[in-house]
Amino acid sequence: MEQGVEVQSILKSLEPEDAVSEARPDDSIFTQLLERIVQGYSLSIESGAEESDSLEILLDGVSDSVLIVSPSGSILNANQSFYRTFGYERETLIGSEVFALLPPSHQDIFRQKFADFGRREGQRHSASSDDILAFRGVRRDGTILTLDCLLSGVQCRGKPAVLMLIRDLSFDHALFEQLKETKDHYVALSETITEAIFRLDEDFTIIFANSGVKNTFGFERGEVVGKPFGILFPPEVFSQHEAEFKKYFFVDDADRLALGLKRTLEVLGATKNRGVAPMEMSFGNSKDYKGRTLTCVIRDITQRKTLERKLRHLAYHDKLTGLGNRDLFNEDIKSLLGRARDDPGWRGAVLFLDLDGFKRVNDTLGHSAGDELLIETGRRLRVCLRDRDSAYRFGGDEFVVVLGGIKETQDASLVAERILSTVGIPYILRSKGKNAGSKVNVGVSIGVAVIPEYGSSLEEATRNADIAMYCSKEAGKNRYTLYDPIITAKATEHWKTEQELAAAMTSGGLSLAYQPIVGPDGRVRGMEALLRWRRTDGRMVPPSEFIPLAEANGTVIALGEWALRKACYDTRKLHARGYSDVFVSVNLSGRHFDQANLVPTLADIVRRSGLPPGSLCIEVTETAVMKNTQDAIERIKEIKRLLPGIRFMIDDFGTGYSSLAYLSRLPVDALKIDISFVTQLAEPQNQKIVNAILNLARNLQLDTIAEGIETREEWQYFARRKCGAMQGYYILRPSTLGKVAALIERQARGKSTLQPTPSG
Repeated sequence: MEQGVEVQSILKSLEPEDAVSEARPDDSIFTQLLERIVQGYSLSIESGAEESDSLEILLDGVSDSVLIVSPSGSILNANQSFYRTFGYERETLIGSEVFALLPPSHQDIFRQKFADFGRREGQRHSASSDDILAFRGVRRDGTILTLDCLLSGVQCRGKPAVLMLIRDLSFDHALFEQLKETKDHYVALSETITEAIFRLDEDFTIIFANSGVKNTFGFERGEVVGKPFGILFPPEVFSQHEAEFKKYFFVDDADRLALGLKRTLEVLGATKNRGVAPMEMSFGNSKDYKGRTLTCVIRDITQRKTLERKLRHLAYHDKLTGLGNRDLFNEDIKSLLGRARDDPGWRGAVLFLDLDGFKRVNDTLGHSAGDELLIETGRRLRVCLRDRDSAYRFGGDEFVVVLGGIKETQDASLVAERILSTVGIPYILRSKGKNAGSKVNVGVSIGVAVIPEYGSSLEEATRNADIAMYCSKEAGKNRYTLYDPIITAKATEHWKTEQELAAAMTSGGLSLAYQPIVGPDGRVRGMEALLRWRRTDGRMVPPSEFIPLAEANGTVIALGEWALRKACYDTRKLHARGYSDVFVSVNLSGRHFDQANLVPTLADIVRRSGLPPGSLCIEVTETAVMKNTQDAIERIKEIKRLLPGIRFMIDDFGTGYSSLAYLSRLPVDALKIDISFVTQLAEPQNQKIVNAILNLARNLQLDTIAEGIETREEWQYFARRKCGAMQGYYILRPSTLGKVAALIERQARGKSTLQPTPSG
């Protein structure tokens, strides 16, 4: 049996039947314990069991010191706690004078008390405050102890004796000092914190505030201590959150997460001089001698909120124009569609805008001019809108407007007309540089989708507005179109084709076919890269269909870059197989050739691929070059400077209106004779043109390539006239890189089906 359990059982057995009734509710545990020890000791003596195990267990089970002394002060018995506290051994203690353990100043009062108990002849009585003595005791080693002693009379072998129950208060005093020191540290620490710290009682009265209240709220401590917690908040804010605050008061910290309470709260606080400010609050509750209290730390988060607003603005707005971006549009349109679901009578509109002629400005005047025009367009859009409307820029020259509430479709039409007239006003470039003062003007094609009628979801609203905008482009640009499923059926199909073509660059729908370019000796000198597109339904779309579409919507530039990149990497693979003398020819559209960033983009693609610049030939049409010949000359020279060895070829030569004077200045390397002259060689006039082109090229020291060779006769015609190279179905249809490589390998083994044409 454990000692503590046995002591409890002994005390229970020794307790008189009326002990509970005698004990007053206000009796301390200390005095009740004394009564029980006295009862137990007296009964043990009466039963002749003074030295019994039960008595020893009774005394030693008490954590306080117990002494039994005679009225004259002789020590008769003691428990183990006494020996531990005072440092004595039983042999040296029993029979000695208790006064030796007392300071001289207290010896007389103890003698008097002992004498009083002797006169009572050991009769017990309930302990009173007069029987409690506080004094300083002395340990055997000289250590001074702070003690409380409770005295009671007992009978010892029929003679009066005194029972002393002594409590060591030294630990309590040390703990008090430690707590005081902890409190001082707490107060000192709280004073170093700039946040406001409050302690609240159960009435939510502020019972403590640190100096941070001045920094956070502008109040002195004396202005808030003793006041209701609600003075720190606007009345409506406190009433809104009061119930939640009280949850933190009564719910222990460990249980908050389980109950769904947040670690921190953000509310508006009422400062003394700065008005309302955002605050962050955190809580911690505890219990002390005053009862449960709540500690609240409040910090001013005005700066953080300002930074968050700036970061949110950066995340949700276009850096160039300051308009909302696609992410903000997505959030706003979802919110408006939610409103439409809640209010069946609500209507709005989504307008998709695409600038007409912007790419021309961007390509010819450069990106800085284009950026300035975009900024001005954003400013003009804002002027056209009401307070409840919003404008966004999706990228490039694509803008979106959301009308946040219209009574009828005509309202959307009026806004679209206002945008058309405002954006169409000519603009004078103000930026520094050679284009400063240039007048530019662009139109705008607009598609309007009324929501929720033609857009009950984000995807549907944006798709229908985009399709309507495409209709405006198809109808001649610089106009608006209201989405209607019947009118826009054809445009919808075109729109889907555009979307699929744009996705084909990453989905694998695009590929390159290669057609060999061979010399008069029949050997492969190079190959032309030709774009191919297989739609998701498996149908192959001819370039004559999708290239004009890409030209119209601007994706031709991305297509051109994709083709350049893949052609360079594929040719590099061919070189790795040992055919390093083979070049690749890639077509650039006129729009791509006019791009202001063509030079660095092309240089980057070639360098990254590892293809020697001398193995790449760029084909541009005669029309593209002659549109702005001087710019074309400068651009080609710059590319050749960055990529020494790269070649340029005029495609479809003979179909345009080339000036011989400019042609002699163009830093090109070859002319490609248009297929129309090749297929009609039977006509004498075409033969004269072909011969003239060949002679012109020789005189200008330019190479020549004839395309569209489909018969042996055509092959022989150009070979005999020393045309530099030929390509066409007679040699090989556009094929995979593997088939071209196979042809080159057969030639290397001397097994080519193409034989050199005899001269003559």
